[in-house]
Amino acid sequence: MASAREIKNERKAIYFDIICGITSSVLALTGITFAAISHRIYSMGWFTVSVTFWTGYLLFSFFLIGLGIYTWKKEKNFDSTEPRKDIKAPIV
Repeated sequence: MASAREIKNERKAIYFDIICGITSSVLALTGITFAAISHRIYSMGWFTVSVTFWTGYLLFSFFLIGLGIYTWKKEKNFDSTEPRKDIKAPIV
C-alpha cells in the first residue's frame, strides 16, 4: 500500500507533466506563428527546418499532456481496498 508521501509525489509528477505539456504547447504554437507569419521567408530550407522543429516540439508537448492525463486517470481509478479474488487450482 502506498504511503501519503508517495501519493503526494505521484500527484506532483502528474501536475508537472500537464503543466510542462501546456507550456511546451504554447511555446511551440508561438514558434510556429513567429516563423510562419512575422518573418518573411528568405530561405525555404531554414523555414522548413524551423517549422518542422516547432511541429515536433508541439507533438512532444501533446505526448506530455496525454501522459499526465493517462496517469491521472489511472491514479483516480485505483482502489487499493478492493478484495482480490481467490486463485483456484486448475482441474486436471
